[in-house]
Amino acid sequence: MEKSIPFYILTGFLGSGKTSVINSLLSQFKDKKIGLILNDFGSINIDSALVQASSDIVSTKSLSGGQIFCSCLSGSFIKSVIEMSKLAVDVILVEASGLAKPVPLLEIASIIIDQGKGTVTYGGMVCIVDAERYPILSQVLKTIEEQIVFSDWFIVNKSDLVSEESLKTTIASIEALKPHAPIFTTTFGLVDNEMMNQFEEQNIYSPVAIKDSTPYHGWGVQGRPKNCVFTAEQPFELLELERLFTAVAPQMLRIKGFLPAKEAGKVVFVDVVGNHVKLGLIDTPNSFDMGVMCLYNPSVDAVSLFHQTWASIGTSPSTCVEHA
Repeated sequence: MEKSIPFYILTGFLGSGKTSVINSLLSQFKDKKIGLILNDFGSINIDSALVQASSDIVSTKSLSGGQIFCSCLSGSFIKSVIEMSKLAVDVILVEASGLAKPVPLLEIASIIIDQGKGTVTYGGMVCIVDAERYPILSQVLKTIEEQIVFSDWFIVNKSDLVSEESLKTTIASIEALKPHAPIFTTTFGLVDNEMMNQFEEQNIYSPVAIKDSTPYHGWGVQGRPKNCVFTAEQPFELLELERLFTAVAPQMLRIKGFLPAKEAGKVVFVDVVGNHVKLGLIDTPNSFDMGVMCLYNPSVDAVSLFHQTWASIGTSPSTCVEHA
């Protein structure tokens, strides 16, 4: 009888550190071959360029331009998992978009198990929680609570950025929503031996929503977040970009992407979470889309915001286009 391949879904809001956790996992899975599926939150490919190259990755599939629980991508997602299960892989990791709604993900996981006919098992949904932003985001985004309620265990990341009291409060909030579920804390998305044991034990979870999902229909008072792509042509100074993203950050939920660099073989990587604005030069990835993806609430006129702010700061041409 063929072995059954466990697949894990890593969820968590944008900026919580899912890609960092995956990179740490890739270094921790000893002598195991990995299948990897990445679902970017917008229309351009970003996260696949940030996953560290590893000889243990047998197959990688990037799905952008939608959510894997929506009809536009669900078929491709199901097909990708089934096809990977037929390869020489030991584990399949799925990085869901930060906007992922767990209940339809669980429904799709059930379809995958059924169509897999014993070749795949569901290892569970692992929720990455941003310890710093959780107290605020959990009050304004219904998705945060929903992801916790329907996940199986948790990694509370960025624990070094909050006080011990605040960390305890966040953990207590998770425990109230999901009693008895394993909860681990970490920094920089690092996976330790205790967390690895949770993966290695390969607990088989049921991909069935055992709790009423009615309260989580829709996206909350402000509606489904929107996204736009900002691009600017060279020449520009990094200081100009830093001033731009620092100015718009308070009205954004997440900013992430790449811009052209003056240096050959390099790109500017932009990474903004809350008030943390990081810009730096990195080697040009093998596969990526140029542009900076920005996520925001529907009440924000992001296109005008970027155009007006850049006009007062930048000296090079720029574009900002909203995507459905």
